[in-house]
Amino acid sequence: MDRRLKLTLIILFIIFISLISFGGLYVQETKFAKNLIPNYVLGMDFSGYRAVTIVPSTEKETIYYDKDGNVVDEEAEDGSKEEIPVNSEDILIQENFQRTKEIIEKRLYDLRTSQYLISVDEAPAKEYQIRLDNEDGTVVVHLPENLTTDLASQFIYTRGVFTVEDEEGQLLLTNTDIKNVLVGYNALTSSAEVYLRIQVNEGSVEKLKDMSKTYVESQDAEGKDTSKEVLVKIDGTSIQQTTFDNEITDGVWELTIAQATDNNSLNAYLEQASNIAILLNSGAIPVEYTVEQNRYIKSDLTLEDAIIPAIVIGAILVIGIIFLIVKYKKLGLLAAISYIGFLALFLLAARFFYLVITIEGIAGIIVGAILNYIALVYLLQSLSKADKNMAEYRTAFNKSIISMLLILIPTLIIGIALCCSTSIWLPAYSFGTVIFWGVFIIAVYNAIITRVLFLNSIKE
Repeated sequence: MDRRLKLTLIILFIIFISLISFGGLYVQETKFAKNLIPNYVLGMDFSGYRAVTIVPSTEKETIYYDKDGNVVDEEAEDGSKEEIPVNSEDILIQENFQRTKEIIEKRLYDLRTSQYLISVDEAPAKEYQIRLDNEDGTVVVHLPENLTTDLASQFIYTRGVFTVEDEEGQLLLTNTDIKNVLVGYNALTSSAEVYLRIQVNEGSVEKLKDMSKTYVESQDAEGKDTSKEVLVKIDGTSIQQTTFDNEITDGVWELTIAQATDNNSLNAYLEQASNIAILLNSGAIPVEYTVEQNRYIKSDLTLEDAIIPAIVIGAILVIGIIFLIVKYKKLGLLAAISYIGFLALFLLAARFFYLVITIEGIAGIIVGAILNYIALVYLLQSLSKADKNMAEYRTAFNKSIISMLLILIPTLIIGIALCCSTSIWLPAYSFGTVIFWGVFIIAVYNAIITRVLFLNSIKE
């Protein structure tokens, strides 16, 4: 391909990347235009947060007995009653408090709550996000304030006790029988069935098999319905009453939740089923909790606070670009174009990879921008010292790229360490992820884009 054509295509690519990064990419939807580029995920120090405090419940449950001492639903004239705490003393222990904290974090992770995407199943809860008082079981959770905050707050205190019972109230399955729950749907002719794919653990396969053979649709000789149904409940509330169509031998129960007749209802039922799956996959919270506080905490940082720093950084950036152009002439201009393209791609990566932008994350962006500027100056200096022929230019550029990569490796390692450590808090994680992607993009971008810009602008 002709060198001028390569150079033109790369410049057009940089212009395109810059336009969508700094301006957006919009499509018309009904009356409004929608930006296809994801928004930045702002940390709670910018967007504010919801502080939710839950405490172990001190309520008591009234148990009614008949004259023979049997438990009944209502108070009997010649019976008795007893007030029993919903949380007995053997429940209010540190082990259960810690288990509660782990369950809450897993639920928020599975719900894709932005501040909690740094967690993995084995990782302890980050103190910045979830604080636990091991003495009294109080849990304080900070949630980013957005459209999903109310739902996320419910996942904090909902116990998620799963039971499958027969019509007499006998327990057939509980949370301890579940290995994994997925969500799916079957497309029918004019509708779709949304279902939960409940896989039981190895020890409960036979139990599920027996259920599937017992609780089936049936009729007697006279055609009278004699079906035996099971009730599926979460926290005592029935979500489905059903029978089994076939014998289940593989330990996987596809439990139909709802039938959708259009896309809107299908999406709504899929979301509902997904929320149920999140509860079941995390396990039941062992302690009954009540909400003591649920309030929005406004961020101390405002847009006005960022104006002056943004002006200062912008001015420094402009001065740096002018310096490149004045000192290195044509190559300096191309370096400036390359630098703008790098910034655009870096910010796009932050949006598409949903990097959590805290104050430390912004510091990571600034560090990445400085590192790339230094890399460009280093490349320009190397080319300016090379003999005026293409072979020497290529050799100088390649050696400079390799040297630059060796220098960036320690920074990359630091970024990876901050990303992977399970004992850090969110600001350090934010800085680490931004630095990791910044260094990665510096290496790849300059090795490809900047290389084409520089080498194809040099005359043979």
